[in-house]
Amino acid sequence: MTEFSQAEMRNVEQACYALAVEYAEIIDSQDYARLTEVFAEDATFLRPTAPKELIQGADKIVAMFQSRPRNRLTQHLISNFRVHMETMDMAVGTCRVLFFSSDVSEPETPEGRRAASKQSIGTYHDRYVRTKNGWRIAERVGSMTFYT
Repeated sequence: MTEFSQAEMRNVEQACYALAVEYAEIIDSQDYARLTEVFAEDATFLRPTAPKELIQGADKIVAMFQSRPRNRLTQHLISNFRVHMETMDMAVGTCRVLFFSSDVSEPETPEGRRAASKQSIGTYHDRYVRTKNGWRIAERVGSMTFYT
């Protein structure tokens, strides 16, 4: 079994945590072209809402998100992040996601927009790899746990 220094583990944990948070920011801001900054070129993605439809390749992941309706607004709140280094160049992790959505047709008020009545919580199961450009998500599998 490979042993890693505390500094190595903290650095990898921080890099992977940053990817999970940046993913949520990219999706919520609809800046989908930037997903290539968090996914490895040959990454795979199974969405929680379509768990049998494998999307393979960062370009196809970007295209899938770009095909979404632009009027859909989302907020992904990421928590309970865990990561485990397997090698110097590979790690696995999970994070919980509380998901809210709305639509641009909802009027903006001082309290924000009314959220859709169906909200959900789930988990992302990730495999991370170190690339020449730093750490990236190599595999993301989403699952749903609850919804309202």
